[in-house]
Amino acid sequence: MPRLLGSARLLRSPGAAPCALFALAVALAAGCGGAPVDREGTFSRLREARSAELAPGDREALEDHNRLVESARDANLLDGMRRHEVEAALGRGDECAARPICAQRGFNATDWVYEIGQRDGVPWGPTMVVGFDRQGIVERVYTLTRR
Repeated sequence: MPRLLGSARLLRSPGAAPCALFALAVALAAGCGGAPVDREGTFSRLREARSAELAPGDREALEDHNRLVESARDANLLDGMRRHEVEAALGRGDECAARPICAQRGFNATDWVYEIGQRDGVPWGPTMVVGFDRQGIVERVYTLTRR
């Protein structure tokens, strides 16, 4: 049975902008910005992976799905997007209302959950929860991987 690991990324918080700008300036000055993430390619892979069948014992495919959600979270791909833009990029997520993970992590009932991969038609891969603020802008992303 794979281990479940959760991680969150808060996209906006008071005082974070100056620190983030400083860190960015230091990284750029040092020449170590890291490889840029292919935004559209990642969205496309996430859309495809949502319905991808994960065969029992296929740890490589599961790990690929885990890395995919972590990459999207770590690169802040959804940062600043509105609900309709997220829907256009990934499809509509499932409402958080009936999901224990949402309540446990402080998400609203109207936030969205994405299951990335399935086994025999049942969600099986990593989970990505997208939280929106009152204006419908992505506020935070939480991922739960299976390792």
